Amino acid sequence: MHISIMKTKILHIQVLPKLSGVQRVSLEIMKSLPDSQYDKWILFSDSTDVGDREQCEREFRRAGVRVIYSNKMKRAIGLSDIGAVREIYRLCRRERFDIVHTHSTKPGVVGRIAATLARTPRVIHTVHGLAFHKFVGLPRWLFYWGCEMFASLFCDRIILVNRYYSKYFKWCARKVSTVYNGIDFSAYPGHLPVSQKGTTPRILFVGRLDTPKDPLTFLEAAKILIGEYPDAKFTMVGDGEKYGECKRFIRDNGLTASIDLAGWQQDVSSFYVSHDIFAMSSIYESFGLIFVEAAHYGLPVVATNVEGIPEVVSDGETGLLCNPRDPQALAKNMMTLIRHPELRDSFGQAARKRAYALFTSKLMTDRYKKVYWEQRKMPVT
Repeated sequence: MHISIMKTKILHIQVLPKLSGVQRVSLEIMKSLPDSQYDKWILFSDSTDVGDREQCEREFRRAGVRVIYSNKMKRAIGLSDIGAVREIYRLCRRERFDIVHTHSTKPGVVGRIAATLARTPRVIHTVHGLAFHKFVGLPRWLFYWGCEMFASLFCDRIILVNRYYSKYFKWCARKVSTVYNGIDFSAYPGHLPVSQKGTTPRILFVGRLDTPKDPLTFLEAAKILIGEYPDAKFTMVGDGEKYGECKRFIRDNGLTASIDLAGWQQDVSSFYVSHDIFAMSSIYESFGLIFVEAAHYGLPVVATNVEGIPEVVSDGETGLLCNPRDPQALAKNMMTLIRHPELRDSFGQAARKRAYALFTSKLMTDRYKKVYWEQRKMPVT
């Protein structure tokens, strides 16, 4: 006798069809869900050309995911958000998803409201970052805080990627939990032992050249360090709205021979392998998969002590942390690691060990599958 098993129909909602950190989390989750048990969908915004859309689509389809687009959902706040809510509402009513899982701020607001209004049985949201932080003015802080708290009424579970954010959700603590991001280390090439690297110190920056990453502070620190170590080399991998400012800073300060702007790169493994230190100057950062990637390659980290970073980079054990927007302190920590190669090696080994213990894709996806299973078993009210 043939027994038909009803699949759980699940929709993830993202903004950019680009394989950066948040999208890679969705991809790993989807890859872990058996096709025999789940009917998997993902919705992206169709309003922004991000360059690697085709590859993003290809990877999700390879994981058995149906990729669709919204022409109403945009990154910026505006009247189009009303249209986005209506569009997602209609999609949820038509397709009757069992679970809608939103990611990040914009999808988290419009997606949760739309899915709840459409009476989706279970609505889950992962907070990959908060738009309210100490570097925005009070009016904007209150606006973004209000949007996040209001949207939190429209879901059954809230997943945080760090414990730091939990202070904002004490009022709804019963539906809040923390799941650290993770990566599949088997998909990454091996690392290069320290003894096989060159003697010239090489420092790597990987990330969007935008306000959250504060790349100008990184460049200020690089300038200070180059004054002490003229043979030091820096590589910045990434693109963004501050690319032009970074290029002008390098040119105007005569640093073109020391700092390479490598632009956006699909495969960053060769950069990790060839560098000695990973450095980041973020003014806010919810988690930072880049730190986990750096750990896989045995790179010690110099970064800022903000939001979720101290939960990924252990200060004095796997790297050195300092206050944001302090190029002197950032440069000092880089100099410490340059002067003490044995410390670099010790931090790098500890970082790799910690990443393998805490930040694997299996640990992450097992936690999400448990949430999905619990949500599926709960009766609809």
